[in-house]
Amino acid sequence: MTLYWLLSVPAHGDGHVAWRDVKSRVGDSEVYDFMLPTLKIGTLDTLVQLSDELAKHDTAYESTVGKFIDTLRTLTQASTNELQSMLTVDEKSVDQYIRTFSWNNAKYRSDRALPEIISQIGESMHAIDAQLKTKMTQYNAIKNSLATIRRKQTGNLSVRSLNGIVKRSDCIPDSEFLQTVFVAVPQTLTRDWINSYERLTDKVVPRSSAKIASDSEYTLYSVVVFKRVLDEFANKARDMRFVVRDFVYDEAAMEHDRVQALEIVEQEEEVLDNI
Repeated sequence: MTLYWLLSVPAHGDGHVAWRDVKSRVGDSEVYDFMLPTLKIGTLDTLVQLSDELAKHDTAYESTVGKFIDTLRTLTQASTNELQSMLTVDEKSVDQYIRTFSWNNAKYRSDRALPEIISQIGESMHAIDAQLKTKMTQYNAIKNSLATIRRKQTGNLSVRSLNGIVKRSDCIPDSEFLQTVFVAVPQTLTRDWINSYERLTDKVVPRSSAKIASDSEYTLYSVVVFKRVLDEFANKARDMRFVVRDFVYDEAAMEHDRVQALEIVEQEEEVLDNI
């Protein structure tokens, strides 16, 4: 990153002459005219007070810019060179902005008193800091929602979504008394499940268990039980370290989850674009 020094020299009535004089004395270094308007200086007491205030403002503003850069680095995982190309001011690179700096008189009118201008700059920086915090709060909320969805899609059969795994044919038709229950059984306990599921509670349909899917940690079984013993069955299954999944086959809910996942991904991209 290029190191810049800001030099303030006596103008002796003509700033351009002073600038050319400095340029002729610095040898091979590049010199750029940092154009500033004639500002309303005010009294010496005011300048001394502003000098103290500016030191505090400078520390706070540097912290805000640093947080922005750290946030961008974290979100993009960019290299140093890539990060430099992302950092712009008024759609210019930092180097270009410094070398072609021009006072924004429309925004910071030079006919105003210096305390007013400094206060206005402070308000702008506070707004930027607040906006960054708001956007990061939004992003983290979206990121957590996306992580939850991805965990359901990629975890083992005890936690992942069963949408796309369980088919309609795996469930009994709508019944007033019976319900298909899906249970994730640790691989080390599959024999225990087969030997015990019918006796976990009364009102379990004999020989109704069927293997639905399997991964390296769990096997997913279905079993048909009477609705009135569903809670008792779930409690007894948990005592045996079987995981009763809270799942009811619902195509409308499956479509809702799919659309919600797409929307969250789009929201993440939108927030990232706006940071």
